[in-house]
Amino acid sequence: MVTTFYPPYNFGGDGLFVQQLARDLVRAGHEVHVVHCTDAWRVVSGEREPASSPEPSDGVVVHSLRSRFGKLSPVVTQQTGRPGLKKAELERILSDNFDVINFHNISLVGGPGVLGMGSATRVFTLHEHWWVCPTHILYKYTDELCEERACLRCTLAHHTPPQLWRGSQAWMGRCLSNVDLVVSPSEFTASRHREWMQTAGVDVPMRVIPEYSIPLDCGGSPPADLPARFFLYVGRLSKAKGVDSLLEAFAQRPDYPLIVVGEPDGGGPLPTAASNVRFTGRVPREQLGAYYAAAEALVFPSICAETFGLTAAEALSCGTAVIARASGGVQDVVTPDVGTLYSDDPGLLHDLDRIWKDPALAQQMGKAGRKRHEECYTSDLYLSRYMAALEETRSRV
Repeated sequence: MVTTFYPPYNFGGDGLFVQQLARDLVRAGHEVHVVHCTDAWRVVSGEREPASSPEPSDGVVVHSLRSRFGKLSPVVTQQTGRPGLKKAELERILSDNFDVINFHNISLVGGPGVLGMGSATRVFTLHEHWWVCPTHILYKYTDELCEERACLRCTLAHHTPPQLWRGSQAWMGRCLSNVDLVVSPSEFTASRHREWMQTAGVDVPMRVIPEYSIPLDCGGSPPADLPARFFLYVGRLSKAKGVDSLLEAFAQRPDYPLIVVGEPDGGGPLPTAASNVRFTGRVPREQLGAYYAAAEALVFPSICAETFGLTAAEALSCGTAVIARASGGVQDVVTPDVGTLYSDDPGLLHDLDRIWKDPALAQQMGKAGRKRHEECYTSDLYLSRYMAALEETRSRV
């Protein structure tokens, strides 16, 4: 496994997913190595070391890259699209006799140039839209989902250094052609990357394999001071995640309590909210299931294009309905029997009213959601599909 971030040097869900997949593969009897870049974490976090320490050995062999050039190393990769100062170390590790090399988030650990390393069967798993979008999330500078490219204006608006190598689609295409299989967590994400590949004249097999979530412990009791009925939001507090529009909606529905689990990007201040909104900060995973299970519904308001929608899948595993903006991969997760999809702010208000006024509907959706999770988003299902895709690819190449 090759990824930029990996716990405890981690941000967001991609590193956690790689960790869970690696552990599940070890439990299934495979030898698994993970290569990640600690310098990249230091650049993004501004910290020297994470607050938590690496967990006790779980059978995964972890290679933590740390260049003598420090933070300069991931900056060189970001600007050149190549491993740069990490090239020798990556070549040394990936030259081992692996059967499969699975590239994940490669943005700061090697860029497109890393996809040609190693002689094993190569797989590229899409956790973000980084390949087709320099801001990773298809979130346009106009505060809406990107439907028409304006990359330079977007990178400047998001304070991201422009990457000149993105102008050479032919070079990116040659890099991607080194891969034997692309794995996408949703049809939406697959369609965006197929469009790019068609334009670039690249023909790499792609397989849609929905991600999975480990069932949370829903048997515990949430804090006693929570309202008897409430809606729930779980995630980072940012405009791209739709938090601003979410808070505006609840300001118009003062009788509906909202519990917000998560922290602002970059440790900034909490956004201004009405009195019916309560911020909890980060909630430990072992306690999170109780919040999901007690909520009327999870609200998933992301404007940016989520590749999958992990918190939506977590809600389904706890028997909780989901109200989601129809944006990105979450549209694959939320079907009419387990929740609702809205397209604008009035649509959100309508769906909040519908769930709040009909508790029986929320319970019915929650029951269907738990069944859908068991049928679609478990680790056993993912591993079965993943291993079948690998075996098919290895027999083809």
